[in-house]
Amino acid sequence: MEDEREVILRELMKEHPILDMVSFTELDLQEKLKENAFQVIKYQDLYNREKMAYEKLEELMEVLVGECYDHYRFDEDRGLLKTEIEKYYLPKDIKIKQMKGILRKQKVKVEFFQMCMSGLKQMAWNMKEFGQNERKGI
Repeated sequence: MEDEREVILRELMKEHPILDMVSFTELDLQEKLKENAFQVIKYQDLYNREKMAYEKLEELMEVLVGECYDHYRFDEDRGLLKTEIEKYYLPKDIKIKQMKGILRKQKVKVEFFQMCMSGLKQMAWNMKEFGQNERKGI
């Protein structure tokens, strides 16, 4: 069975074929040079958006943990201690488990767009080196 990270990455790679974008030959070097700056800006923006969404989800998770903690601490008639709630009840709470799953998926997206940005920036450096070596006849 395929893990959810691989499924998300496959979908993102379909939508954003970064491997095609970061590869170049001497035949398409000029075209890739022209596109590179635009692609860096585009993927920086996508990264920033996904990272902001991730940070908002983290804030929601903190609120959810607080609400669940209050529920177990004050609404339950068990007289639970802080350590019992944190160790035994919060980790198995359905809402918290679902939110952790959402956070994991969002983190995969953030990491993907960060990888895209790094690849595009490295590509710019590689193209520069390639061009310099071509001029030197190496």
